[in-house]
Amino acid sequence: MARPLNKKMDEGGFYTRRPEIEVCIDEALAQSPERVLRRAAIRNVRDTDYMPMECLLHLMREARLKKDKSTESKLYVHFMSRCEARLKRAIPDGSRTDAGSLRDEVMFKFNVLFARVGTNGDSTALDYYEVNFNQAFQFLWWKQVRKDNARKKIFVDIGQEKDEDGRPLDHENTLAKLSEAARSPAQQDNYVYLTQVGKFLATLSPEDRETVRLVLIEGYTIESDDPDEVTAARILGVGRRAINKRLAKVAAKLKTFQQES
Repeated sequence: MARPLNKKMDEGGFYTRRPEIEVCIDEALAQSPERVLRRAAIRNVRDTDYMPMECLLHLMREARLKKDKSTESKLYVHFMSRCEARLKRAIPDGSRTDAGSLRDEVMFKFNVLFARVGTNGDSTALDYYEVNFNQAFQFLWWKQVRKDNARKKIFVDIGQEKDEDGRPLDHENTLAKLSEAARSPAQQDNYVYLTQVGKFLATLSPEDRETVRLVLIEGYTIESDDPDEVTAARILGVGRRAINKRLAKVAAKLKTFQQES
């Protein structure tokens, strides 16, 4: 019998899997590892042995909880291959200049969630993925696309903003490079860059460091006309002008740091 989910719904009670997913999990738990792996490799949803993503994810989580690294790694290959195929359909090459990097970032975000399984930080982050994987995964990549769009708009806005002397805030795209590196840390060039500026970020004031985190790394919009949108300005308790001043100051300091390094 499948381990019950622990994530609570807003209206009370716990999330539950669809009946057909419960049946699939029970069947898979009773099957041999070889049969399960053969089923995990099937991509045709019309195949009677096809294993839904919700079921495959549950088996991966169980293997991790039981410290069965061999089973976990074999299922992981099939699972991630399916995820990558879905992302290529959702964010195809040519649809955006950074499509590949954006897909990598979504996969990185999901891997972070999965890495928490069996740890004190596990929580219930993946429970809803066992309820409706398509919806949960779609929300994950949609949220990342939205943040990326917001970040691009931020740099457009900063490019149009001037300091008190009429000069562009970030005319050499120093902040844009920092944000791009933070969004795709797995890429070698970005990893090296982040390593180089890591000490610099530690020297910033708490206010400037939090501004960098919210705007450049998390991708929060600086301000919004939508009263319900959580923005960097709302979190920090300051307006656009104050945030832009902080970012301009960080850009200038970072440029000097790079020249001296």
